[in-house]
Amino acid sequence: MSVLKYIAPAVVTTLGLCTHACAQSTLTLYGTLDLAYGSFMTSAPAAKSHPVTKVDGNIMLTSYLGFKGVEDLGNGLKTGFVLESFLRPDTGGAGRSDTDVFWARAANVWLQGGAGKVVLGRQATLGYAQVVAFNPFGGSFGLSPAVRLTYKANAAGNDKGDNGWSNAVSYVSPSWSGLTVSAQAQAAETTDKSERASYAVSLNYAAGPVAVGLVAHTLRSAEAPKANLTAGQKQNFAMASASYDAGFAKFFAQYGVYDNAGYTGASKIDTSLVQLGATVPVSAAGKVLVSVGQSREKPVSGGSTPKTDHNIASLAYDHWLSKRTDVYAAFMLDDEDLPGYRAGRSYIVGIRHAF
Repeated sequence: MSVLKYIAPAVVTTLGLCTHACAQSTLTLYGTLDLAYGSFMTSAPAAKSHPVTKVDGNIMLTSYLGFKGVEDLGNGLKTGFVLESFLRPDTGGAGRSDTDVFWARAANVWLQGGAGKVVLGRQATLGYAQVVAFNPFGGSFGLSPAVRLTYKANAAGNDKGDNGWSNAVSYVSPSWSGLTVSAQAQAAETTDKSERASYAVSLNYAAGPVAVGLVAHTLRSAEAPKANLTAGQKQNFAMASASYDAGFAKFFAQYGVYDNAGYTGASKIDTSLVQLGATVPVSAAGKVLVSVGQSREKPVSGGSTPKTDHNIASLAYDHWLSKRTDVYAAFMLDDEDLPGYRAGRSYIVGIRHAF
């Protein structure tokens, strides 16, 4: 995108101006590029279910370019900003799709002190943060069953919102003996009382090899049009997660539920989902990742849509060539239990580089 050619000069100019005035500040350019080659196929009606061989981006991690800055205000108080833009390195396109805003990954400022951290602007949701933290594939939209069954747009995802909220404010508490409390809200920004704000809260605890998390959010029409929610419609989401690092392997488990309200007939579908996985180191530089997930969709209140189980299983080997570069080989089975559907199998090799 032509916008990028203006960013670098602006950053250089800013760095020059801040040589003296910003002595206690830092500015960082960073990002990740992820590209893969393979045969891709997801579950679909048999007549349309065919593997596609291609070069694709954003399999292990969605590529992005970011800028962040931090200023030490003294007395334990810091402030900063984050600007992050998604990329499609297989085509050179900006964003996850042509409809993405430019800074879709993040565009926010924050203030942090002894009482915690406050963030204002576009930012990842608390629900997405927990989905990512408690599965072996992290934020992989290409391979993670947990991510695909929640936030994967135009595919398996059950969440009616984005994995990032615009017009949001969040608070993260200090750690109290391993316990952290977070709260988040997305403003409706309208005088129309039928448009409602969205809210989220999470609890996370980590001590030694054990970590557990709870998250819940209520998504309202403020997230439209991405969510396709209209006045009176909402979606409630809750998830419990846990991990245990046994040394020879790290194990993960998640259980979540979606409840949709304000819908009628076939549109009202409640969903439960589960994910189990493990990360197994096999050498100093390599590890095996395995994860299986299932969502169970059921119509309620007389809905006519058939009950559907969607199963995804992923297996990968990830090898780090350096601290910034890794290569991976993966297999994914995608099976949606609908009449006339056929399971899809994907075979993928890829490389990821962070800078």
